[in-house]
Amino acid sequence: MVRAIAARVVPTDDLPGAIEAGAPAYIDRLLSILPDENEPAYVFAGGPFSNRNPFADAATGTPSTHLPTNNFLQFIPLTRLQLLSWRVQLLGTAALSGADFNAGRLAPVVGWRDRYRSGIADIEAGSTQMFSADFAALTSSQQDSVLKATDQNFVNLITGHVLEGMFCAPEYGGNVDRIGWKLIGFDGDSQPLGYSIFDAATMTYNERADKPNSTANPDEDFSGVDAITRQFLTLLVKIASPGTPYFPR
Repeated sequence: MVRAIAARVVPTDDLPGAIEAGAPAYIDRLLSILPDENEPAYVFAGGPFSNRNPFADAATGTPSTHLPTNNFLQFIPLTRLQLLSWRVQLLGTAALSGADFNAGRLAPVVGWRDRYRSGIADIEAGSTQMFSADFAALTSSQQDSVLKATDQNFVNLITGHVLEGMFCAPEYGGNVDRIGWKLIGFDGDSQPLGYSIFDAATMTYNERADKPNSTANPDEDFSGVDAITRQFLTLLVKIASPGTPYFPR
């Protein structure tokens, strides 16, 4: 079910979509993370550098051939309050003793796991009622109709998670082969190389030929975006705006 929904959020056409980027696997991993005091799990990736860009050559101000260790793979242990916050988000206040200390002022938190269980059940029930078939067996337009009739709070939740799986740092389990970054022309974290590299011989900064700061990148044009890209960017804005449904009624 999650796989089928992800395929509607970012479909596969002549370009890869959420399935190829590994978004369903990212969501499965996200909902499985239960760190404790001794195991940081995969909540906060470390740093400061991945191994995606080399160090700069201090003498010449050019990229070197030396790559740093990927510190993003060293996840950071959570503090006691961070552990509690994560568990509340994942499991909800009802599942955790002492997590309802704000119950007098705030509504109880329903955890992501329960929201997925109920949301998926609602989608399956709607699919059966509307089309007498499982959601995964429906056509794309039928699936969109079911999603439009589904609680938009859940649709927004899973849409946001799919987009995280598309564009996160690969160390979090999504963005396989940096597919998401390639789709939007983002080359990822640029450190420690950076874009302007200090040349100790001339005491000046040199621009990288492939990523200049003063001009457009060599492989880019400014002809604007096509209609599909504009629609996708509009989706990202909607997801970032609280209370705005992804599938308008």
